[in-house]
Amino acid sequence: MNNIFKFIVRFFLKWSVKIYVWRIKPHAIFIAGTVGRHWIKESVVEALKEKNFPVRTNKKNFNAEIGLPLSILDLPSGEGNFISWLKIIYRAVQKAFKAKAPMTKEFLVLEAAIDRPDGMKYLLSVVKPKTVILTGITMIYAENFENLDEIALEYKILLKKLPWNGLAILNFDDERIKSLAESSDRRIISYGFSKDVDFSIEHFQKVSDGQKLEIKINHLAKKVSVKIGRFGRHHIYAALVKEIIKENFKISAIDFFKQIRD
Repeated sequence: MNNIFKFIVRFFLKWSVKIYVWRIKPHAIFIAGTVGRHWIKESVVEALKEKNFPVRTNKKNFNAEIGLPLSILDLPSGEGNFISWLKIIYRAVQKAFKAKAPMTKEFLVLEAAIDRPDGMKYLLSVVKPKTVILTGITMIYAENFENLDEIALEYKILLKKLPWNGLAILNFDDERIKSLAESSDRRIISYGFSKDVDFSIEHFQKVSDGQKLEIKINHLAKKVSVKIGRFGRHHIYAALVKEIIKENFKISAIDFFKQIRD
């Protein structure tokens, strides 16, 4: 795809998404950070589906400037085929103007991946989140950023774009992410292995088929026992975030009306 045609595709996809989002008014959740996004995304989707919320998420490898709009509109990639992209543009515009707000709030769970400075500004020009989850900051994109602080600035921009009733879920084990909380006046829920966070790991144990965790929800003086079938610290973080989502998105409209009917 040459640069001119890429610009045209980006333009139509971006404005199709903006119209689509304006019409259906979804709750967008951005998962940002240079590590662990995929597993956090999977845990968030799982938690919301357990509550019967309608959920849509990034498709495989769809997390960049063109991929994000394609995921929101539930469209495939045209790869390198000119005709395929023309068809996708047509379908994108069609979807945007035919979209109707669903009976229940839809959630868009999206990996907000950036690989260069100002990348976040473009993603935010497409869709603005109501909830942000920050995972961690490493030099995975070292070739495009001068240092970790420059990457952190991208996430500072993201937090500043949260609405007045927005929610930021931050990994306080990462000192740069923890410091971002000081510059935000939005509601913040912290998670990690530290004892002074909102959702912390009280105890964890490796077993033959995974890990057993004891999660402490400090503001509720409550403990939750969880078993996960995977190994690794990043899966523990995913389990923490899943509990945060379950505690803060309590009931879907589907469940509410079911309770009234019953």
